[in-house]
Amino acid sequence: MHIKLENLYQRYVEGTCTNEERAELLSIVAANPDDPELTGLLDGTWNKINTAEMQSLDDPEDMLNNILGQQKKSVVKKIGWYPYAVAASIVMVLGAAIFFYTSKTPTAIPSNPTAVNIPPGTNKATLTLSDGKVITLDNTAEGEIATQAGIIIRKTKDGQLVYDITKDQETKTSGALAYNTIVTPRGGQYQVNLPDGTKIWLNAASSLKYPAVFNGKQRRVELTGEAYFEVAKDKTHPFVVATDKQEVQVLGTHFNINSYADESVTKTTLLEGSVKVSSKGAERFLLPGQQSALRGNDLNVYLVDTEEAIAWKNGDFRFNEADLSSIMRQLSRWYNVDVSFEKKPTAELFHFTASRNISLADMQKIFEYNGINFKIEGRMLIVKL
Repeated sequence: MHIKLENLYQRYVEGTCTNEERAELLSIVAANPDDPELTGLLDGTWNKINTAEMQSLDDPEDMLNNILGQQKKSVVKKIGWYPYAVAASIVMVLGAAIFFYTSKTPTAIPSNPTAVNIPPGTNKATLTLSDGKVITLDNTAEGEIATQAGIIIRKTKDGQLVYDITKDQETKTSGALAYNTIVTPRGGQYQVNLPDGTKIWLNAASSLKYPAVFNGKQRRVELTGEAYFEVAKDKTHPFVVATDKQEVQVLGTHFNINSYADESVTKTTLLEGSVKVSSKGAERFLLPGQQSALRGNDLNVYLVDTEEAIAWKNGDFRFNEADLSSIMRQLSRWYNVDVSFEKKPTAELFHFTASRNISLADMQKIFEYNGINFKIEGRMLIVKL
């Protein structure tokens, strides 16, 4: 299998493989993530990418997405059981759409004049500079907000944090790194554009530590929570994202990392390019459409719906066979509320799509229409089961 797999992978990297060869490659990788031959080959290929000319690993064709979508049902590991006894209900409430596949019968939307109207999250974050100065970005006017290590830091009209390199900094190749840290609260999100051209979207209740300018062998950042990365290509300076449980190394690619402390699984989802995920001696190499899942010491790879992984970045909630507890954790982060259950949640799984731009009161109406009731007391969301 080694020679055939190597040929398939090389043709995929070069963009010369046929649709049938591409499908065969993805099937082999998905079915044999722990095979020594496979991991050895991918490791060798990764090293070649680091030492030779960067191959065109990004911008996969639409056909690739079609193939991934066709195969995911047979590859993605299913969790729990599926008490789907009724057809999908399609509900539109102020532009939101939600699909629930459950055993509950939809009921009429009850009136709730006392519901607390908690708005959705917005662009909110605090920036801590290397000298300890703290800037509340949502209360800061657009334009230049600081200069540091030859870098101009500015806030754009649409709420982005941009690092512009100056002519003086362009001539520097060494020096101590000046680290900045951006933190989003619950109910906040923010976009950061680094001076190397990398763009990072930070989800709610997350933080990112990074140097104002990269000048070492690696472009290294540290993440807690969740972020989507569009990494600028630089074959001589790998981009490394470190969390408390793993490291992800790339050269130039698009991917999402979900590494919240209250989630039992750390997920890395690849949309374009190639990444290496490492944790406690284990390594996995991802192709577009794949997701690594780190649970404890187990690091596995699956084919997934990438749109689900980045729905938050595109302004949506999107769940595929998700349990109620995981759904409520996302609502908690985005609406800045605490969640409690009157009794232990059931094992029912839901398929859920809704806009992140609606208020919590409107979200409550959608849930109640589908037989899931909760009440809002101050900033406490109490789920009634």
